[in-house]
Amino acid sequence: MLLEFIKSRILIISCLAVSISAIGQNDVSNIVIGTSHIINSEVLNQDREIQVFLPDDYSTSNKNYPVLYLLDGQRFFLYGVSLYQSFHEFDLTPDFIVVGISNEQSQRMRTFSAGANDFLKYIKEEVIPMVNTTYRTSNNRLLFGWAYAGGFGINTMIKEPHLFDGFILASPFPTANKIDSLDEFITSNKDLNTFVYFSSDKEENGVKEGTDALRNFLKNKQSNLRWNFKELNGEVHRSTPYSTLYHGIQEYFNHYQELSFSSLEDFNSRGGLVYFKEYYKIRHEKYGKNIQPSHFNRFALLRLAIRANDFDAFDHLFKQLNGEQLTTELKASRACSLADFYLINGNKTKASKLYKIILEKHPTDERALEGIRKSTIKTN
Repeated sequence: MLLEFIKSRILIISCLAVSISAIGQNDVSNIVIGTSHIINSEVLNQDREIQVFLPDDYSTSNKNYPVLYLLDGQRFFLYGVSLYQSFHEFDLTPDFIVVGISNEQSQRMRTFSAGANDFLKYIKEEVIPMVNTTYRTSNNRLLFGWAYAGGFGINTMIKEPHLFDGFILASPFPTANKIDSLDEFITSNKDLNTFVYFSSDKEENGVKEGTDALRNFLKNKQSNLRWNFKELNGEVHRSTPYSTLYHGIQEYFNHYQELSFSSLEDFNSRGGLVYFKEYYKIRHEKYGKNIQPSHFNRFALLRLAIRANDFDAFDHLFKQLNGEQLTTELKASRACSLADFYLINGNKTKASKLYKIILEKHPTDERALEGIRKSTIKTN
């Protein structure tokens, strides 16, 4: 038994040594995300770090990019980069540059309160000019701040209304004491259409009272501000920045991504085809996207009607969306589902026509061939 025990230990040690040796033979490289710049700030009289991440196609394009500025970059820069990569992969927003404005945790509260004027001057006179002269940037600048940095964001909008055209503020604090200044500011800047997205959790005591006051003020104040309040559920103070930044960026770039609807009822409640066509018109004007929705997006609308078993809605949408042309663009299984719905609702002529269109592109498709057979069977 003892000998077997010793042998087993020797075997384990030998395997471990082989594993370590194998690991040692693997190539190892550092993961580099973005670029770190050190600004010798005359305003703050100290060196400050700025982190910059560029879009995937930056080096091969000649485009100018929107910039997302993240306060507390030491905490949120990597998350901002992760969001960019996800949005880029699924084409949910335009590409944008991510800039993290780092801060020292021990000086954080002072930076956003007693030192707020100097910090804003630092951003205006040193950070933004450095980014603009070093990189190809557009005039679209979005500022994100959490907690005291969110309160700083409100002050920034009031004091420098043209420095940023959008603000995403997670659990901004303090907020209620800024409403009088905000009232005066909006009264003097009624035409300003700045984007403001702010949030708090429904149980976030100490913060929720201020965001509720801000929401109620904006509800009752006439202005061109494009604002939205997001009441979160189940978050805590330290987790609110993550969902807020995700949804805030997407709303800032509204009309960029293709539309989606959960049901035919949802589609109709949002304005139906009138809303659908107007959305793609605005999308084209803002971002240069094709004014024609993608073939999948048009198919998705027709599928809603199929799932609702609403033939009248389906037939109307088919005609309005140039369904016959769409049938030529779809893969066979999706195209057949459109023809099938005409067939099961008694319109054999239309079904037969669609099956023939499908077979021109997919001459051996069994579903289309079977559809042709069924649509030509005469009933007594």
